Amino acid sequence: MNGKAITQVIQGALRRCGIVVPRPGAHLLRHTLASHLVQQGASLKAVADVLGHRDLNSASVYAHVDLPHLRELAQPWPREATR
Repeated sequence: MNGKAITQVIQGALRRCGIVVPRPGAHLLRHTLASHLVQQGASLKAVADVLGHRDLNSASVYAHVDLPHLRELAQPWPREATR
C-alpha cells in the first residue's frame, strides 16, 4: 500500500464519520500522534525519533500550545485580597 492509497482510506473514513479537517490524509495521523505524545509529556527528541526526524526543529511544530489542556493545568487566578 502506498501513501496515496493510505490517504484515500483516511479521507473516506473521515468523510463517513462526518469529520471535516483542512488537510485530510496520512500526515494528519502523524501530526495527531506527535501532538498526543507531547501532551503526554514526551520530549521533542522522543517525538522526532518516533517520526523519523533527524532535526529537532522538524518536531518542534508539535510543541504548539494546547489551550484546553493548559486550562486544565492552570491554577485559578488569585482574586485581589479584600481590604
